[in-house]
Amino acid sequence: MDYLHRTHTYLLRHARTGLQRRLMDEIDWNHRIIGIKGSRGVGKTTFLLDYARRHFAPTSPECLYINLNQFSFTTHTLVDFASEFVRGGGRTLLLDQVFKYPNWQEEFKQCYYLYPTLQIVFTASAVMNLEEEDSELATIASVYHLAGFSLREFIHLDNGIVLPTFTLEEIMEHTPEVVREITRSVHPDLWMDRYLEYGYYPFHLEPRLYSENLLKTLNMTLEVDLLFIKQLEQRLLHKLRKLIYLLAQQPPLAMLNVSQLASEIETSRTTVMNYIRYLSEARVLRPVSRVDETDTKKPAMIYLGNPNLHMVLSETEPDRSELLRTFVFNQLSKGHEFRLASRSSVTLFEIDGKYPVQIEAELGGRYRSDRYYILEQGDLCREKTIPVWLFGFLY
Repeated sequence: MDYLHRTHTYLLRHARTGLQRRLMDEIDWNHRIIGIKGSRGVGKTTFLLDYARRHFAPTSPECLYINLNQFSFTTHTLVDFASEFVRGGGRTLLLDQVFKYPNWQEEFKQCYYLYPTLQIVFTASAVMNLEEEDSELATIASVYHLAGFSLREFIHLDNGIVLPTFTLEEIMEHTPEVVREITRSVHPDLWMDRYLEYGYYPFHLEPRLYSENLLKTLNMTLEVDLLFIKQLEQRLLHKLRKLIYLLAQQPPLAMLNVSQLASEIETSRTTVMNYIRYLSEARVLRPVSRVDETDTKKPAMIYLGNPNLHMVLSETEPDRSELLRTFVFNQLSKGHEFRLASRSSVTLFEIDGKYPVQIEAELGGRYRSDRYYILEQGDLCREKTIPVWLFGFLY
């Protein structure tokens, strides 16, 4: 116990102090079991430590951060440890990497019923599904999703300016007013190139080469989050890697061809669809279905999970419009739905079943009043034209 408290104190005193993530204000901290899900590399551990730093003194006995890869938990149960922690005045346990502790779901429930003054906040992989794995725990735990940095958060980190967030409705229906409010302080388009290259993951703040760090994170996602947590066979790793690579090389606005992919990675169509589902849960891929397709398990298109992945997976310079679509879909994924609008067009998408949008670097064809245009450059003063960077202010 003393060793864990010393580690906790050291981490709080030496960890880099960053911006407060938007999710910190969205969580109802009155719940006794809180899960923080997210894809690998988005900062879940930092989030836990930031919460402890903001609410407890570094040496306070009331809060303790523990990485459950500690060897002591091979002979001591979490339930017994929680009992000792509570007796010593403990209130909040921050538990990282719970998948490394066997039977954690059952012991969480025991802690919940045995120690009514104890709060547990834990991190979980994006691929973990409590509803499927433990329905009882799912009813007593509140689970939230931590995304990577938004463009707004990236700008805040870069220059220290605190910028507001806006709802999708404000962005779509009050564009001029929102743009004026933001550009009084900054011109976000100046940050777009850097964000698209390395802004989504917080480890761009580290001295190591970003692309190598990102490749390591992607491989860890496959080897740990998918093979270990999902209990897939090791021999499938090569096929998963190949599938991701092939999808990253697709031309702009390419429709998903499952049969061709199955042939190229030498497996069945059903297996390809299962792989896509796993990679979607891990936020490596982002499927886009049609609005008139009742079977959403069979997407019409596949995008990478975030624009940074293009920089380490694409053989050639990514098409600018396709990169911007990846950016918009990524920023919308926190609470919004997007689909391909119709079978007659591969350029028209629909957001939340309400807003038909065309996302381009610039308007190449004729202007049509039946849709919104999300553009990087060109005539952004016309009605229903929205600068693409504005979607980086949703969270």
